[in-house]
Order: sequence, then structure tokens, then C-alpha cells
Amino acid sequence: MSHRKPRRFFFGGTDTEVGKTYVTSLVAGYLTGIGHRTGVYKPVASGCERINGELVAEDAVSLWHAAGKPLTLETVCPQRFEKPLAPPQAASAEGKDVSIEQMIQGITPWEECSDTILIEGAGGLFSPIANDLLNIELAKQMDADLILVAENRLGSIHQVISTCVAAQSVGCEPLGIFLSHPKNDSHESLATNPQQIERYTTLPILGIIPHQGNANSVAGIKSIMV
Repeated sequence: MSHRKPRRFFFGGTDTEVGKTYVTSLVAGYLTGIGHRTGVYKPVASGCERINGELVAEDAVSLWHAAGKPLTLETVCPQRFEKPLAPPQAASAEGKDVSIEQMIQGITPWEECSDTILIEGAGGLFSPIANDLLNIELAKQMDADLILVAENRLGSIHQVISTCVAAQSVGCEPLGIFLSHPKNDSHESLATNPQQIERYTTLPILGIIPHQGNANSVAGIKSIMV
């Protein structure tokens, strides 16, 4: 009996540092907790820390632990660079290039051992992940459904709407949006942002993730897993 091809979800951000890893890790933990074999893939990471001579991507560690440590940490993130720059510049600082072929092929090990594969981009959705390749272009090349992550803060309405419009213009409309709270903020706009975003994008808010939330706060992922 052949293994059903796992569904791929690409988590892209409206900006950097909006909580992509936080949200993707919670989704990985939630899916694993309800019995899904969850693959986690971070095609490339920069700003990695050197530990015992090896470059370690903190984001990849978070994803790997959340999913129950499937396969290996190396398989989660096969391309790692030390400089805290966009991946193409971080790779260039080491005299290298981010390999697009390796990013595409690196998901193969997850195909046979996963029901669902969560892919986390690097930086904002329209930032370069390799030379001449944007995050959103990688999502399309990987035939992955797009999930947008935004920080719920003053200004997020514009960021979400503009990112959605740009994504739609290249034929890659998000399935839904997670609003995260990576900072313990309490601005009054936080309560009204979700309603306004749904009004102007027509996309569902899959979850409003509190600061230091838990896996149950991302249960909305089930609504698009059909």
C-alpha cells in the first residue's frame, strides 16, 4: 500500500520577528498531540549559534522538539549560516550560496514518515531566501499551502492586508492567518485587529496566540486540514 503524499503548509510572516517559529512550533506540538506524524522543515536559517563546533539553528531546535524529535535536527534544517543577516547575505559572508536545489530536495526525507509537513520560511514572505528567490516563490515551488503569521500589534492591519494583496497578485493566496503575541503587549488595538483583518481580507483568523500560549491556541489549524 502506497503512502499518501503528506500535505505541506508553508508558514510565512508579514515581517521578521513576528512569531513564525513560535506559531509553527505550537502547530507542530498540537498536530503531534492529536496523533499526526508531523514533519518540520526549515530549509535555511541564518544567525545560527556555534555550539561545540557545529552551527545550531534555534528555530529548528524549537520545531524539532515540538514535533517529538522526528528524524534528525540536521534534517530539519540542512543549510545553516552564522551571520544574523538574510540567508543570501549570510551565506555570501561565508563564501557560499544558499542552494535552491538543496532546499527543494531537503523535504524528501519527510515525505515517507509524515502525515503533514510544516515548512517555516526565513524572514518576511517577500524577503529573499536565496539569490533571486523570495520566500513566497519557494512556497510555490514546494507546492505548499500558505499560512500567514503576523504579530498582533498596532499597524498589523496594514501589514496583513498588504501582504495578502501581494500574495494574491502572484497566485499564492493564504489559507488563513495566525495572529501572535511574541511580546507581552496590551495596546488597545489588539482587541479589534482580528475583526478588521477578517473584514478586509476575507481570510479566516485561525488563532490568536497569547504570549506564552499553548498548543490548544492553534487548534484552528484543523479547520483548513481537509
